[in-house]
Amino acid sequence: MKTDEGRLIIKVFVSSTNETNAYLLICGNEAAVIDAADAYHDIATVLNEQGLALKYLLVTHGHKSHVQAIPMLKESFGGSICMHESDTELLKESGNAFEPDMAVKDRASLPLDNYVIQVLHTPGHTPGSLCFYVKKARALFTGDTLLKGEYGKILGPHSMGLMLRSLKRLNSIMPPKTVVHPGHGSQTTMSNEAWLDCLDNLS
Repeated sequence: MKTDEGRLIIKVFVSSTNETNAYLLICGNEAAVIDAADAYHDIATVLNEQGLALKYLLVTHGHKSHVQAIPMLKESFGGSICMHESDTELLKESGNAFEPDMAVKDRASLPLDNYVIQVLHTPGHTPGSLCFYVKKARALFTGDTLLKGEYGKILGPHSMGLMLRSLKRLNSIMPPKTVVHPGHGSQTTMSNEAWLDCLDNLS
C-alpha cells in the first residue's frame, strides 16, 4: 500500500495485551514503529510484503505491554530503538531484555523519508513518557499521556503535577485539527478534547 506521492501511511494494530495500539508509519520505502506492543507478526508481514526498511522503533514509555515485540523486530529488521532515558529503569523492572540505541530528548527531530517526527517529552504517566508529532501529517502519537476523553494513569501528586504540565503543553502547541493517535482506544482530535482548556484554571 505504498504511495508514489510521498504521503505518510499510518497503520494501527490493536494488541491483545491491554488492547494496546501499535502503529506502523510508512513513507516511501522507510518505516517507523511506535509502541510495537505484541504486534510482531502483523508488523513483520507488512514490512516483508512491501520490502520496507525499518528505521525506528519508537517507545512512548517503558511499560511491558507497549514494548514486547521490540526485541524480535530489532533482530529481524534492525532499526534504532528510541526512548527517553528516564524510563530505562522502568524498562529493566518490567523484564525487557533490550537496550535503547538512542536516548532521545525533548524536541529531537527524526527524519522519515520526506517527513520529520518530532519528539516531545511529556512526563506524568511515567517519568520518560514521550509523544511523537508529525506536523506535516497533522498526527500526534500520545502513548498513555493523552487518550480520547481522558489521560493515562498516574501514581500520586508528583505524577499528577507532571501530567498536568504535559497536557497543558500539548493543548497550547498542537493545532486543533491535529489527529491524536493514543496508546489505547480510538483516535480523536485536539479540537474534540475541549476538556483540556479547563486545565488552564489549574495550577
